[in-house]
Amino acid sequence: MSEFYTRVEIAFYPEHLNHWLRFGVPVEQHDLDRRRSLALFKPGQVFGYVRWQANEYGTQVWRFTIVKSAEPSLMLSHIQGVDPGCEVLLLATGNAKVKRALLQIDVLETAGFEPSDVSPAYYRHVHNRVATARPIRDYCHAQHAAHLAARKLAS
Repeated sequence: MSEFYTRVEIAFYPEHLNHWLRFGVPVEQHDLDRRRSLALFKPGQVFGYVRWQANEYGTQVWRFTIVKSAEPSLMLSHIQGVDPGCEVLLLATGNAKVKRALLQIDVLETAGFEPSDVSPAYYRHVHNRVATARPIRDYCHAQHAAHLAARKLAS
């Protein structure tokens, strides 16, 4: 049986385009040229993907998405730059919402959590709170331990 991968486009053109991984470790990364590469993720991996694009008038697109890669046979959401698709855990668009979501990732890292191991349910909570401009609850070690135990049982 062949292995399925989720392919993520990474690109950097100074002052015009920057698509990058905020967190997550791909199983492989292939350089296409000096400005572009492809990151490959196995099903079930969680990663953060930032897409920023500007023109002579300023920022046109700024989007931060936390996704869980999945096999193509499942119902997937289409996210630009992610092929064949993924399960969206958090989607923030626009300056204020993206900054707030990225700040929450910094908070998680400061508290000692690896963002790719955080509970998907927590990311859904953060998505809802960022979208509605409400306070975000802290992610605690007990919640994290419960998530890791459940994930271990499921595998």
